[in-house]
Amino acid sequence: MARRLDLVQGKQPRFTPIVERALSLAVLEHDGLATRHAKRLVAGALWVSLLAPWPAVFEMVTAEAPLAALATGATAAPSAIVLVAFWLRPSSYPSAFHIVLGANFALTAVITLLFGGFLQSGGNFVWALPLLVGALAVFADWRAVAWLIVAVVTLVGSSVAGQFVEPRYEYPNPEFGAVLNFLIVLLFAFFVLFYYVRQRAQLLDLSDGLLENILPHVIAERLKLSDETIADEYEATSILFADVAGFTPMSAEMTPSELVGLLDDVFSDFDAMVDSRGLEKIKTIGDAYMVASGIPVPRADHAEALCDLALEMRDHARSRAYGGRQIEFRIGINSGPVVAGIIGTRKFSYDLWGDSVNIASRMESFGRPGRIQITEATLKLVEEDFVCQPGGSLDVKGKGPMPVWFLEGRR
Repeated sequence: MARRLDLVQGKQPRFTPIVERALSLAVLEHDGLATRHAKRLVAGALWVSLLAPWPAVFEMVTAEAPLAALATGATAAPSAIVLVAFWLRPSSYPSAFHIVLGANFALTAVITLLFGGFLQSGGNFVWALPLLVGALAVFADWRAVAWLIVAVVTLVGSSVAGQFVEPRYEYPNPEFGAVLNFLIVLLFAFFVLFYYVRQRAQLLDLSDGLLENILPHVIAERLKLSDETIADEYEATSILFADVAGFTPMSAEMTPSELVGLLDDVFSDFDAMVDSRGLEKIKTIGDAYMVASGIPVPRADHAEALCDLALEMRDHARSRAYGGRQIEFRIGINSGPVVAGIIGTRKFSYDLWGDSVNIASRMESFGRPGRIQITEATLKLVEEDFVCQPGGSLDVKGKGPMPVWFLEGRR
């Protein structure tokens, strides 16, 4: 259970409670993992932007440019307003971010005009870069493109206008200021992008992990590379069904949490056995468990591998108690051709079809508690290596009487 919860929740860096709260101002309970990461990234950038302008403010004060210093310091105000908005009303995300973008572009244009141009103002407009990165993270749609257009128009307009308007101040060392601004913005943008790309990689890993928990690895890779219908024929496979004997009366005596916990414990043990043998769990249906061998990667020992699994499942169930209860399983196995593929577009699943599957299901549903019932098709593949006892015949719908055997163990 813990492994599945880790996959769903993902791994997030843990900070002190105060920092966690500061980063999560806009996070809502129903937000998905990707949205949570984006909101934390934006909140973190806004907190940093409260401090970022002050070295430039000090520089402009020393350059005796009080209006420019005031305009630069004022760029922290929109960030503070938006952080307060996130705190009071988290649903204001992302619309409140328009305040940050509009105010910062306007104030940056004012500073450019006060010094008479882009270079003359120490390249102050390079601060538009992290703002546009923020717009991409927050909106990720046409609104980010609209703000890019606004930034370009504002930059060009203020730079051109600066050539015709008498500058109010003279930057003492514009080249040094441009280099300094560029370096600060470069570092800021790099770490924001680093965090964003890192989180994106983690989310992709999480998505791949969830997909491969649902589908076989080979099928998951095919699905990621193409949207073609996945349907394959396999001539040599074996299918196993197992279910809890006496499950209905037992479940009537249990609370819902006890019932789900018991099945989770049992099937988690079975999952580990399946994985260790390189077999493929297909699905669970109530208290029934379905496994296939020889798909999606064919293997010559498909029947032997599945019989080994069945014996391990039977012996494991006999050797321990689940929830203080001793459980017995009916297990049925059949071998033969199947069709395998993915069905559905929402909550899709990888499934098997064909007579071989139906007969394997009959072997389980008409089996005996604590026994492994196999068909003649499976017997022919494993009789040299396994001890099998005749079990009479079974009337299978559409097939008539079929001889069956009980799998006892390896020779």
